Amino acid sequence: MDRRILLLYITVFMNIVGFGMVFPIFPLFAQSFHASALDIGLMAAAFSIAQFFAAPVLGRFSDRFGRKPILAFSIGGSALAFLVASVAPNLFILYLSRVINGVATAGNFPIATAYVADITSKEDRSKYVARVAGTFALGFIFGPVIGGLLGGFGFQWAFRIAALVYLVNLAFVFVFLPESLKVRAEKIILREGLFNFKRVYHGLRGDFGALFFLLFCWSFYISNFEVAIPLFTHHFFNWTTVQNGLFFSVTGTTSAITQWFALPYLTSKFGDKQVIIAGCLLMILGQIFAPLVSSALFIGFFIVSITGSGLNRPTVNAVLSKATHTGQGATMGLAFSFESLGRVVGPIIAGFSIGSIGLKAPFYTTCVVLGAGLFFFLRAESKKNSSTSS
Repeated sequence: MDRRILLLYITVFMNIVGFGMVFPIFPLFAQSFHASALDIGLMAAAFSIAQFFAAPVLGRFSDRFGRKPILAFSIGGSALAFLVASVAPNLFILYLSRVINGVATAGNFPIATAYVADITSKEDRSKYVARVAGTFALGFIFGPVIGGLLGGFGFQWAFRIAALVYLVNLAFVFVFLPESLKVRAEKIILREGLFNFKRVYHGLRGDFGALFFLLFCWSFYISNFEVAIPLFTHHFFNWTTVQNGLFFSVTGTTSAITQWFALPYLTSKFGDKQVIIAGCLLMILGQIFAPLVSSALFIGFFIVSITGSGLNRPTVNAVLSKATHTGQGATMGLAFSFESLGRVVGPIIAGFSIGSIGLKAPFYTTCVVLGAGLFFFLRAESKKNSSTSS
């Protein structure tokens, strides 16, 4: 294995350990400030709105200045965000911390994916992009458990220790991670980067539109997951922060195994298209049945759903990367903007539907959205096959 990829894996892993520490406790932390379900959804949306605007800008910056400085900015910004959250006296400051973290994390997965694209061949890219995603999942094995344990001593401690993890990671990047970009863009075009609705519109109508929409659907699913699960399990199963942390650890383990071992084999055996379809179907299946059962079966069906998620996102990103000849950072930044849009819409709908319908509602809205994504993907593939054969 290329030493640079190993160092990138370590960087990504440490990032997600820090993020995973606060992931399962954030809704409960917000409730300590008397936040409603809609407030929690709006905070998640604020995080994603910041990502939406920042992702294409950071992607373009990485094409011009290199991947390493943008990754360093991302890591340092997240450390600052968690420190702000740890001393937040009210909901407004908690909102502010989410916006800071949204800007920072917009340079996380897309720049890591662009880094891999810089140093791998197209033949190997699906495997290594999958393993970057798998390394994210590995962080969720450890982060939520640590965060759940720290939550027992006070929610602020999880944020403080997460900030410390990010600061250690920042030092690691500066000292060990080499730059991957060999040919840099001559200039930065921000006209469409800062207010990138036009780029999103054209992206949706272009050759990659169905893939971009699938990323929107995937992130809609994840953002519902983020808002609904801690509230759902606390209400129906009376789970503590530690039990929620263990649950997220199980999902992280499932995703890591899927992406590190199953996904490279499945894409080489069946092809990217079939893996994407299977991923969507598994996500939908798990979401339909998870809220109807006991806690044990809930975990089982969510494992099915997370397996589908582990197949879906990295494969879509790998297909986009292989189809991009220049400007990997810009393409991955635009792809991440679609994910950010899903994270804007998803939490708001989750918070609203929980408040107006009930805690099971987000599972079913997610099924509808994922079904639409699968439909448009299949239609786009059918059109592509028709044009190729004619």
